[in-house]
Amino acid sequence: MNDIKRDSFYLNKMAVLTKETEDYSVYKVLPEYGEGTFTIFKIIPGLNLSLNNFIANNTIRNFTKEYSRFSEPILKINYCLKGKMIAHDENGHVCVSNKGSTAYYSGIKNIRLVNHFEKHYVSISLYGYINEITNVFEEIFQVKESIFVEFCNLINQDSSFIVINNDPIVIRLVDSIKESIMNGENESIRLRSIELLLYELKSLRKKMKRKEIYFNKSTINKIIDIENYIVNNLDEKITLSKLSQKFNVSLDTLKRCFKQMFSSSIYAYVKKSRMEKGKELLMNSDIGIAEIALTCGYSNHHSFSKAFKEHFKVTPRDIRKFY
Repeated sequence: MNDIKRDSFYLNKMAVLTKETEDYSVYKVLPEYGEGTFTIFKIIPGLNLSLNNFIANNTIRNFTKEYSRFSEPILKINYCLKGKMIAHDENGHVCVSNKGSTAYYSGIKNIRLVNHFEKHYVSISLYGYINEITNVFEEIFQVKESIFVEFCNLINQDSSFIVINNDPIVIRLVDSIKESIMNGENESIRLRSIELLLYELKSLRKKMKRKEIYFNKSTINKIIDIENYIVNNLDEKITLSKLSQKFNVSLDTLKRCFKQMFSSSIYAYVKKSRMEKGKELLMNSDIGIAEIALTCGYSNHHSFSKAFKEHFKVTPRDIRKFY
């Protein structure tokens, strides 16, 4: 039987094995990539579950020929619990994964680039070689091969992956797996993981109605540039029309793609960024509140103080007194 861990760029290039038992293995992320761990649990032959908990330093690049392809087609279902990442494959397809969403992948190609917009990323993944998973589930659970074929075809109907917002049953099952991991209950991890995959096989077609619509790499890059522009120009008047014209992207695409990538409208993101910058300046500088207000895009300290109190439930003066 093949070992999918041998095909993994993450486990072979990004991390080193630090602990191995009959139930699980722990890999520590190498310093050049960040810090944290990948903990791999053996569910049944052919199926693994991984708890990924790490802080990424920079963009993760996989241009190694050795790990450009898996040795056999794989199935991977990734449940994001914390953070946000954007993964690119060699064909320019883009997968955005953030808290509360599930990313489904079926195929033989490995990732090329991964950007983490929130450095601390936590997820739970079910994965394995498709043929092995299919054979075991058909033999033990009488799940027909045709069900797996249809499942993978649904994933691949547009590209090699899809992303769907979680439903209550998925949330409950993933939470129970996470709790079992924390309590060291290995049998419970196995049972809940099998239950989760069986539920996915049964429900994916219905959940396709909630599938995220993704944009091309060029549009994604423009939205990344727009976010950088917002953060670095908080003292300016920022409008949708100005951003649309400056970065040559339609208003509709700008609003939908930004909301998808940053889980926020542009207006809310600008306001939150201004409040966070104001708080940082109040805590770590001697700059006057009136000047901070101008730096954060407010015409006077009264409007800044009002917005600040609405956001943090305390006034700027209270923050400065406390710190």
